[in-house]
Order: sequence, then C-alpha cells, then structure tokens
Amino acid sequence: MEAASLEPGQIIDREYKVERLLSQGGMGAVYVVEHVATGKRRALKVMLSHLVRDPASRARFEREARIGARIESDNVVAVVDAGVDEATALPFLVMELLDGVDLDHVIETQHTIPAAGVADIVGQLCDALGRAHAIGVVHSDLKPENVFLEKPRRRGVAFTVKVMDFGIAKLLSDEVREARVTTPMGSPLWMAPEQTQRGAAITPATDVWALGLLVYRMLTGVSYWRGANAPDGKVSVGTMVLEVVVQPLDPASLRAREMGVAALLPPGFDGWFDRCVVREQEKRFANAALAWDALEPILGGARASTPAPPVAAQVATVMHVATQVAPLPVAWGGPVAPPAPQAVRWPMVQQRVYASVQGGAYEMATVLEVNKPSAMIRIRLDGGAEGWVPASQLRATF
Repeated sequence: MEAASLEPGQIIDREYKVERLLSQGGMGAVYVVEHVATGKRRALKVMLSHLVRDPASRARFEREARIGARIESDNVVAVVDAGVDEATALPFLVMELLDGVDLDHVIETQHTIPAAGVADIVGQLCDALGRAHAIGVVHSDLKPENVFLEKPRRRGVAFTVKVMDFGIAKLLSDEVREARVTTPMGSPLWMAPEQTQRGAAITPATDVWALGLLVYRMLTGVSYWRGANAPDGKVSVGTMVLEVVVQPLDPASLRAREMGVAALLPPGFDGWFDRCVVREQEKRFANAALAWDALEPILGGARASTPAPPVAAQVATVMHVATQVAPLPVAWGGPVAPPAPQAVRWPMVQQRVYASVQGGAYEMATVLEVNKPSAMIRIRLDGGAEGWVPASQLRATF
C-alpha cells in the first residue's frame, strides 16, 4: 500500500494546514488539518497519488464529496469543502472532525448492546439512511466501521450517530429507482446478494439487508453468518459468498440458539429480520424508514420487559478509553495471558490494521509478527513506534 504523502505543516488549497495523519485505507488518507483563516480543525481526505489517474477511483472519490454534501441530516458526516490542490494535484474533500468511537469498537468492547441502546443507535442511523433513500442515495457499504458515535455537543444527548463513507454509494435516477452493479464492491459480512452480481439492481432495500445484520450483531454480539463465527476469527470470502447467495437463510432465533445467545433477541425479532435478510429485494422493507417503523415497537417492548442499563453509560465508558491519548513508547510490554479465542482476529504479516496501544486511540499500523500462543501481535505504528500489543487490541481492515 502506498504511504500517505502529506507532511505536518503543509498547506493544502491555500487554506488547510496539515497537523497529522489520522488514518489511511486502500483508497485515500485522512488528516487532521487546521483551517488557516478560522483555526477550526477539520478532517481532510485525499486520494492516494497512484489512484488519481484511475477514472473509477476518481469518480468514487468525487461521488463521496457530492453525496456527503447533498444529504440534509445531522447524522451524516458533513462535507464542507472539496477540490483539487494545485501544488500536489491531489483531489481532496474536507469534512467535520469527529470525536468519539465507531460502532465496531463499541461492539468489540461491550460485546452486546441492550435493546434500549440499539434503539438509540438505530433510530439515528435510520434517520440518516431514510433521508438518503428519500433523495435517491443508497449507501451500499453499511457496516459497524461506518457508523460513528460522536461525543455529544449539547446536554441531554448521550451521543450523535454519524454515518460515514459514502464512497461507493449509488445514486438512483428519477426515472428508474434503482442503480446497477458494475463492479462487485462492498464488505462480505454485510453486502447483499445483489451486490455480488454484475448488472443486478441496487435499491434502498440493499441497505436494509445490511441493517438487519447490523441489528442482529448489536443485540447478540455475534455474526448471523456461521462462517464469521469461527474460533480462530478467520473469515473466508468464498464461504461467506456461499452463505449470502446460496445456502438457506435460517430464522435469526435459530442462528442465535446455535451460539447460545437466543435469549438476547426480543420477541417478534424473527419476523422483522425475515423482512430485512431475504434474498428477493421486493420482499424486504423498501427503505430504512419503514424498517425502523417496524423495529421500534419490538425494541420498545423488550426495553419495557427487560430493563437494562442505558447505552449512554456504556458508550461514555468506551469513548473515554478509546479517545485518551497515551504516550507512545518505542516498545510495549511482552506476552500476556491470551484472551478468549473468539475475541482474536488473527491478521497476516504486513496487513494494515487499526491498533490501540496502552488504552490509547486507535491508529493505523502495519503487522510485523504474529505470536498466537501468547495472543500478541508486533506492530509498527505509522508514526514510527514499534512493539507488541494484545491481539484483542487490533481491528482488522478486511
């Protein structure tokens, strides 16, 4: 993977001063920047230079800027500027800088979320998706990593959900309310069957499929897919595609019973889930707004019959731990007692991952060595520090 190319102090588009690299993926890198005129800190995303001349990659990047600015919702990451920097010739977009944690980290830390918490999260998530669907936008890559829980900016609010990464979103025409798959793209654990088939229709119901899987994961702490619950944490893409496209789709309660978590699903959940995770799009809820209308009373009933601590307390704890900035030593502690096998995702050497060091914020790193007996991984942070961390403190980027 190409290394990020901007340096601290560099000025982009004569307005944004680079402070530090925040994260890097296969398509681009995100930096914390300061708006020179106002001092406001923002997140600036640039394409990796080797992709700039690739028409498909450039179109995806430009689409993210257009769509992010088009959706009128407090629950979508706001895009405030976009353009091409003259000095570097790199396309960029400028977004609000978020402070909090993503849903993947909350799930990995808390394992399960009570019905009340799921309602708090999904209500906001569906508001964002519903507004997107109403103007003909399908996210197409809904997953825990793309759902961010931001620290509240006003009293009386536990957190604000922000939907991120509309880079592969589909725009539906006014005449035909569907788009078509040109290149299969998405995340195997969450993508709908139609996303694996070139020429298949993409509609708001595509997001509903992922929404059903996401709610199941939040309530139970495990994946609906058998192939994603292996003790070693490995996920075979081929196995996943077979489950998504070919093998029978059992009721949610049956899969939960296999994993010993059936008691965590509220009454009536099977019927709702069956209208989300069904291969025929016309049998799904037509959009996220309708899906939420049907889910809200189910979660409300579970909340009333089984009181549980509000998710606000859980999320506040997770946010506190995940956003503390710890000093980064040259090396960190040696092997410790390994965590439970199901908590470990074994990465490959040279794989790019997110890592937390000594309870600090998650940062991009490269895997250098894997020690399975001790459940420890040796990594090199993008900032240069190198050392061992528990495997449970990694979030793989697959």
